Amino acid sequence: MTTKTTASKRARTPDDTHARAMMRLIHQVTAGHPERTTLDLNVRQRLVIQSLGIAGSRPIAAIGQQLGLTPSTMTGLVDRLEEQGYLRREAHPSDRRATVLRLTPKGETAFRREVEFYRALVDETLAALGDDAKALVLAALDCLGRSKPAAA
Repeated sequence: MTTKTTASKRARTPDDTHARAMMRLIHQVTAGHPERTTLDLNVRQRLVIQSLGIAGSRPIAAIGQQLGLTPSTMTGLVDRLEEQGYLRREAHPSDRRATVLRLTPKGETAFRREVEFYRALVDETLAALGDDAKALVLAALDCLGRSKPAAA
């Protein structure tokens, strides 16, 4: 028996099964929305726009820390997003060493399109559930979205 065959016959753990189910779901919904208007942006760029759209203007360092990105990675992302017109840098109101990021009107539009995409993802994903189950899942998603991630 080859190693590949042995590996494919290993029993999947519940965590692996759940991860694969989530992956299938995301792929299914993403494939169903090829018109996603922010596809010209990479995942990290979309995360920066989402962070600013959700929490408002913030220092570059705070966003980098939230996303787990190094200062040099953040600088490159911000440079590209600024060149593309999605955000602008501003002086921090109280810290001369810090720079704050703010979405431009184009960035606000991109954020609204991301919200629309995720709303469609949730609607399509939960369409098969009854009202009670849907309400339970939405409440759980809201709770998870508000919780602090565990320290690594």
